[in-house]
Amino acid sequence: MRIAICDDEEIYRTLILRMLEEYAMTHESMNLSFSAFSQPKDLLDTVAKTGDFDVYILDIVMPSIDGIDLGVRLRQIGCTGIIIYLTGSTDHAIDSYKAKASNYILKPIEKNIFLDAIDEVLIAAGQNPHNSILVKTKESSMLLPFDNILYVDLCKRALTYHLVNDTIIDSVTIRVPFTEAVSELLTDKRFYQAGKTLVINLQNVTKVGSEDVVFKDKTPIYFSKNICRELRTQWGSYWLNREHGEQE
Repeated sequence: MRIAICDDEEIYRTLILRMLEEYAMTHESMNLSFSAFSQPKDLLDTVAKTGDFDVYILDIVMPSIDGIDLGVRLRQIGCTGIIIYLTGSTDHAIDSYKAKASNYILKPIEKNIFLDAIDEVLIAAGQNPHNSILVKTKESSMLLPFDNILYVDLCKRALTYHLVNDTIIDSVTIRVPFTEAVSELLTDKRFYQAGKTLVINLQNVTKVGSEDVVFKDKTPIYFSKNICRELRTQWGSYWLNREHGEQE
């Protein structure tokens, strides 16, 4: 996915690039790439040569062509990429609809607000199905790639996501049964519900013993022999199907 940033202020170009690069490091499966421009003309020239970007992050107040006009020009030449506007003033909020913008973020940019907007546009651009899940927490929302999830369990009416980088994410309180709350994960063949309140990512399991399961980060979870027996069968079937070319 190609993301373009156009802002005449270097401090904001640098800040946005740094936040996006950090985001990309934890969402490797999305294959994100970034191009930064200080002048709208340079962005338009690049689009003419290499085609539409998937996402445009545009400053509104720029000296040559303002961000609203830039967005309109992009639409006029057939660009369909999602537009996010950045500005230090709320005066242009209504004008942003001329370019069919999906979001409008005020400067100075707050990291959580910016990353929430990126999560939303990635979902709108089709990055979520079969690859990631949007998790709402008390502080914000975040897009978790399936590849990064070890397992999910229920703790005090919230879903706890255990990730490969030793990170633990707690969702907001759920008000539906556990199986319903994790139904999006269970549509993907790599996830298996072991017991009433635990879902395991079979892709990230390295060992299934008689009474324990070990993940790629060497974290063990202990189960009854019956659950381990069932899990061993599911784990073997998952990798057998992968070897025969079945998609996740």
